Amino acid sequence: MAALNFGALTDHFGLATAVLVLVDSSLTPVAESVTRAENQDGDFEDEELTGQNADGDLADISCTYEVQTSSINLNTLEVGELVAGTIAGSLVCTTASGAWPRIVVTGQFNTETVVAPASFTNKWSIPDSIVITAAKRAQLMSFAIDAGCRCTGSSYSAAVDIASTPNGLGVIAAHGVSGGVATQTADLVRITAACAWTPTGAGGWSETQQAGATEAGSGFHTTSVAAEKILDRDAA
Repeated sequence: MAALNFGALTDHFGLATAVLVLVDSSLTPVAESVTRAENQDGDFEDEELTGQNADGDLADISCTYEVQTSSINLNTLEVGELVAGTIAGSLVCTTASGAWPRIVVTGQFNTETVVAPASFTNKWSIPDSIVITAAKRAQLMSFAIDAGCRCTGSSYSAAVDIASTPNGLGVIAAHGVSGGVATQTADLVRITAACAWTPTGAGGWSETQQAGATEAGSGFHTTSVAAEKILDRDAA
């Protein structure tokens, strides 16, 4: 069985290590739009494609990594233009009961020139020190929980906006990245006391979903919580 046809993966973002194991990858050419011109009878007589770059190789990419050995600190990772032509628009780390920790990175490949503001780069570092261990368990991210509840799932994401600019012919001529935001979520279950959490770590978190209670019949009480904060662009 040919390796290129089965089981071969491409590390589009160059993040794979002995700890961060690449388990899935994809590359999808950016879809083009069709613009058509009508004649005097209302019939289409000509058409043009727009939405790609001049080389026609602009693509959406994604990679899924698992933490299967040792541990990794999320503050060693970044989003934004990692190298020229490759932008990581989103990084999401998830943990859950009975599952290996996973990090999914999505973005674009073969992007056009990105110009950084003066004294800054096109990258956003993750500011929180969050050590993810190679264990099939839900893990606390940048938050603490009360002793009377347990965490059954969590996530931490960092994301930036990827903008593209077409020229007069509808061909993508430039890209930009901006607006870094971090988001964290947690799923909690009540054991001996009501579910409660406290976001921690660098910077100020805005709690967007406070702890509530889903009280199922003949079931433990559960809740989901979430918080967000602004990420600072890295200095040059």
